[in-house]
Amino acid sequence: MKITDIKTYKHFSVWRNLIFVIVETDEGISGIGEATIRNKEMAVTEAIEHHLKPMLIGTSPFQIEQFFQNAFLKDAWRNGAVFNSAISGIETALWDIIGKKAGIPVYNFLGGKLQDKILLYANTWFMQARTIDEFAQAAKDCVAQGFKALKWDPLKAAAKGDSERVTVQKGLACLKAVREAVGDSIELGIELHGSLSFDGSLMFAKGAEAYSPMFLEEPMHPDDRAGYLKLSKLSLLPIAAGERYFTRFSHRQIYEDGYLSIIQPDLTHCGGILETKKMATMAESYFLKFAPHNSGGPVGTIASAMVDATSPNFYIQEFSVENLELKERFFTESFSVEDGYLILPDTPGLGLCVDMDAMKEESYRHFQTF
Repeated sequence: MKITDIKTYKHFSVWRNLIFVIVETDEGISGIGEATIRNKEMAVTEAIEHHLKPMLIGTSPFQIEQFFQNAFLKDAWRNGAVFNSAISGIETALWDIIGKKAGIPVYNFLGGKLQDKILLYANTWFMQARTIDEFAQAAKDCVAQGFKALKWDPLKAAAKGDSERVTVQKGLACLKAVREAVGDSIELGIELHGSLSFDGSLMFAKGAEAYSPMFLEEPMHPDDRAGYLKLSKLSLLPIAAGERYFTRFSHRQIYEDGYLSIIQPDLTHCGGILETKKMATMAESYFLKFAPHNSGGPVGTIASAMVDATSPNFYIQEFSVENLELKERFFTESFSVEDGYLILPDTPGLGLCVDMDAMKEESYRHFQTF
């Protein structure tokens, strides 16, 4: 079996463009991956078309390790978010092809599943919320859909131009309102997008302890390792991070630093399924919980679930609620979500059957979100 073509398709969804990758072979078996990355869509698609595709045409889709060696380890510039996202999209599609060729789900190549369903935490449930009351109501509505865990950035309740102190106070008020709205049985993840200083992070963390969030994600810039180490010693909250570190090589350092409780690699940026599995295994040796970041679409979601199902240290999986609609729009067969869990398919590959008519009708929108 040889690779004959690689195509990309861009589709706008709510707040960013999805990038789907289709890899075709001479046996008529194709696979799908995802390389979604906000604000850099054209760079990723150009990297695939002009750099990675010529490298792969005529090669075997089974040579995943060789592909990663050539595209990442042998590249003198070591890559970053754009090129690694391009690698990830193709690599995921190769696994889909391999699974279809063998007639088994991808998780069976990764050690076999340890569970049949994957616990999710909902994200993007708050996109229309502006006031604290609107966040609280949106949280209640999301829980009514069956989700047992939610994540959001409560600092979004603050206004542009607010001081850090006022921003933190409004964020804590939002957290309090959501906790009261959903009750104590719902897990709450707090995402701060690296937006606070160490002092602001400590102020927020101390105030948030009363509401028992399951983790505090990226309170400071990801490169402020000294700040994270100080915060981990002064706060009771589990700290989560890792989405903006790519491959196991950069993750090794943050594992060794010892300030994290939960590690969050993003499969669509860090090299794909095999690299994510390696990172999960490495994290297990540091006794870290594995909770993959996922701000992408249905393909990134199910690919992450394949690794989740095979990882003893798996904790919880991020899930954008818009994927409930997206999986119906682009796939005639896909995964299901029941009572806050993703039910693993037992069909070959990733378990997705692409509606190519829908896929080909691109809906890319150029915009910047900073």
